[in-house]
Formats: sequence, C-alpha cells, structure tokens
Amino acid sequence: MAHVSRFPFFLILYSLLCYTSSSLSTAEMKIAVVTGANKGIGRAVAEILAGVGTFSDVILGCRDLDRGAEAANEISNKLSESESSCNVSFQQLTIGDKASHESFCKFIKDKYGKVDVVINNAGIVFKNADPTPFEEQCKPTLDVNFRGTVDFTNEILPLVQKGEDARIVNVASMAGRLSQLRSKELQNKFSSPQLTEQELCALVDKFESDVKGGTHISEGWGNSNYGMSKLSLIAMTKIWARDEASNGIAVNCCCPGYCNTDMTSQKGPRPSLEGARNAVIPALMSNPPSGEYFSDFKVSTW
Repeated sequence: MAHVSRFPFFLILYSLLCYTSSSLSTAEMKIAVVTGANKGIGRAVAEILAGVGTFSDVILGCRDLDRGAEAANEISNKLSESESSCNVSFQQLTIGDKASHESFCKFIKDKYGKVDVVINNAGIVFKNADPTPFEEQCKPTLDVNFRGTVDFTNEILPLVQKGEDARIVNVASMAGRLSQLRSKELQNKFSSPQLTEQELCALVDKFESDVKGGTHISEGWGNSNYGMSKLSLIAMTKIWARDEASNGIAVNCCCPGYCNTDMTSQKGPRPSLEGARNAVIPALMSNPPSGEYFSDFKVSTW
C-alpha cells in the first residue's frame, strides 16, 4: 500500500500487533477519540490510528480549532494517498472545562452513538524556566492532567461502554513513578487495589492543600506537580480497569518516553511517532491486559 511504503513505521506496527481485522467494511463503524491531538504525541497517535485500517472515524479533540483543522487536514491528505478510508475530523475540546467535556460527548453521542477507543493525551506542564511559583503551578496542573481527564473520561464512559472491544489509554509519564512519594504510607495508599475514585481525589486534594501550605515535603509527598498529576492518573487507570472489567473495557496507561515535542522543547531523542506506539499498542493489541502501565513498548513497572 502507498501509505505503508511512505510510512515504513506501520510495517513495524503490524508486526507488533494482532488485529481482528485488517480492513473495514462499509457497514462497520469503529470510532476512536484522541484528546490533545493537534500536535506532538496526540497527533502522532491519531495519524497511526487513522492509517491502520481498523477505524471508520478518528476524531481529534483539540483546544485550538485552527490547529485542530490543520492537523486533521494534513492527516487526511496523507491518507488520500493510501488505501485507508478512515474519516479524520476534529472537534473542540478543552480538558479541564466541564462544559467543553459535555459538549464534545454530546456531539459524539449524537453523531456516532458510541466510542471504541479513547486515548487521553491532553495535558500541560510548566517548564523549568517558567517563573510561576511552584505553589501556583499546582492547581492548574492537577486540574488538567488529573481532574479534567477524570471528568472527561467519566463523561464519555457511557459511550465507551457501547463500544466494540473497547479500550481506554491514558498517556501518563515516567514522572508519575510511585517512588517519588517519600512516605511509604502514601505509596501504599496510591497503589492499594481497594483504592476508590473518591479516596484518590481526596489524596490529590490533600497534596494540593499541603503544597499551598508549604508542608508537602514534610508530609511525605514528592516535589513535582506534574509528577503527582501523572502518578494520580496512573492510580485512576487502575481504578477504572477494575470498575470497567465487567463491561469488557480494557483501561491502560503509558509513558511515551522522552520525545521530540513542544512539551520537551524539542529536546527529546525519541520521535513522536515512536513515542506514540506506547499508546497505540494497548489500544490495538489482541486480548490486551487491563490496569497496566506500558513503557518502551511493553508492560512495565509503575
């Protein structure tokens, strides 16, 4: 196929994954949603999903409409040279804005009625050179990377529950490692198989409160707002995996690695398409595990 020859990366992808079907009949409809998809890892994920021949539609959830339109058009133009008939589109979505979550999900419900794969990629990070004080970085980081992602996922879950062999993949980070917590007691709480969403949110609130009070170090927390947001997302992944097992939904998370994207100021050695594989593998593999953390293209240790 022209698309495979232009992107030899897909040859690697096909060798790694087993698909239930390599082509899609016109009667089938398989829907994928990728948040934060106008650039970087999210855009690379969307490009891969659109090219594998598994999905009828890939919807890019983008905060910036102009960038969303540009990304969707460029991916569509690449597909026009291939045998893929996937429809690539974009829809406004601001993670952390509840009204935006509801509007996006209503659009998906009205147009498609279900979702088969959700890749939660949208996120923010304050770079080292940012002058914003640490305590003022805390809430916005948690509000997008954790609270916003949780609210959006819970909003779209009823549609995922209607999906076929449905998957959710949360893009986390190596910064979310459990060992960043200085307190063994906190490590045990976050990793407990009995942890509930309510308890997890209370822990996140406590971290934010301790950061504001300047006591987070003495209370046994780590010293990274971004790291805590991703640690909490990994913990939430495991809660969803447990709660959605009866609905047949596989919920996993991943670390793309240190990639050459805007988030790393183009300092990462790994291309975004390569990093995106860590999200694509649990999204497409046959008989995936659930509640796992993928890194370097395999299940890894949190």
